[in-house]
Amino acid sequence: MNKYALILPLVILSFFFGYFASSSKMEHFYTIATVTAVLVAIAGCLLFLKRQKVGEDKSKRKRFLATAFTSVLLCSVIIGVLFVNLVGANMIFIPPILHIYINSDGSIEPSTVPIQRVGNVYTFMSDLTNSTITVQRDNIVIDGRGFTISSEDVRSHTGIVLLHRSNVTIKNVCINQFGIGIVLHNSSSNIITGNRINSTNCVYLLIFSSHNQITENRMLGDGYGVRGDGAFNNVTGNDFTATQYSVEMSCNNTIISQNYFENDRSIRLGDRSHYNIITENTMVGGLYGVILSGSSSNNLVSGNNITSKTECGIKIEGSFDNTVYENHLANNKIGVYIVNPQVPDSRFPYSTNNTFYHNNFVVNTENVDFAWWSTSNFWDNGEEGNYWSNYTGVDLNGDSISETPYVIDDNNTDRYPLMTPVDTPEVLPEVPSWIAMLLVLAVLTVAVTIYKQRLIKLRNKKRMSCKHELLERK
Repeated sequence: MNKYALILPLVILSFFFGYFASSSKMEHFYTIATVTAVLVAIAGCLLFLKRQKVGEDKSKRKRFLATAFTSVLLCSVIIGVLFVNLVGANMIFIPPILHIYINSDGSIEPSTVPIQRVGNVYTFMSDLTNSTITVQRDNIVIDGRGFTISSEDVRSHTGIVLLHRSNVTIKNVCINQFGIGIVLHNSSSNIITGNRINSTNCVYLLIFSSHNQITENRMLGDGYGVRGDGAFNNVTGNDFTATQYSVEMSCNNTIISQNYFENDRSIRLGDRSHYNIITENTMVGGLYGVILSGSSSNNLVSGNNITSKTECGIKIEGSFDNTVYENHLANNKIGVYIVNPQVPDSRFPYSTNNTFYHNNFVVNTENVDFAWWSTSNFWDNGEEGNYWSNYTGVDLNGDSISETPYVIDDNNTDRYPLMTPVDTPEVLPEVPSWIAMLLVLAVLTVAVTIYKQRLIKLRNKKRMSCKHELLERK
């Protein structure tokens, strides 16, 4: 037998080990596979040594063994890494996705998919597996009726695509396992409501998407809930309890209100976000509540309930002229964290001239902290300041405002600290309207059933009393 023929089966064996480790999507198992391939190579080499011919040059044999061993090891590593990367990029053994189009003339392509069209309303009749929808028509309604559109490739593809569209409503759809659940690209005046979206990025707003309403959805996934840019959008009444990062936007004149957050980072506005309103949201647990960064200014943050954040409730980073009022900040590591450049530099904005009043600072480890160095901000509105649970001043005239200032540091002072907390709204997770209707129907059904049972008992009682009267007469 040719001595080099031993290399081929060992290389093939290492190929299968690397492939098995990667195609099983068990990258940690790749180490075991590589070690096994090496042990097989060693066993083969020992067997080859044992069968050494008489008078054969040992140095040549050793060079051959070194070549065989190195070939097996390198081949196992290369093949394994190659397949791990391919699987990570979802490029192997993923069936092709079905592209569904709602065309500009209203037709559906392919026509065999289970979507029923009645006028401008498109209704799911069953689940759409491994499919994606591209909308090419304005002024329509897509009603999922609780059915699911899903993908087998969680890292790519988009569930529903709106490109240059307006007045499209997407409601009651379960959107599962996409890279992006719904994308709005240069689209305006659309409504995304009552959906359950479980994707890496749930809703993505791109390139001047404006006047869209994203309301009463449940967002899930290990990425972002609502992300992107645009202006005059409305993100209201959504449940973000199962996303890692909820709202991440660079936007203007956008309202983010009455949402429920329970995740690492609730709301972040950056890259010169101006004139936005963040109000009446509830944010529980995780790292950060609200972050204003990247020269964001003239934003209002009000009426939010931010609790149990392990980093901070509100973070102002390189942003200015924002107003923060009537927020409840409790049990956070830091209530308000103001971040400035590490080295003062005119090229980068300072976090200054932000106004804080009527906020409750309750049992935070630190109520206010500054990164690198302190800048001047306002801690009252000229008449009333904030409530500080660790404040020990007194109210001499009984107007619920202390005459003794609350000193934060040399540059920051609340001149009119409040003696009692400010009432702030509490927001509960929104329930989609169709679920609420089901609950109402269930309650009505139970009530009717109980009423019928009582009527039957009452009739039976009357019959028994009539029988007793007849027996007594006889």
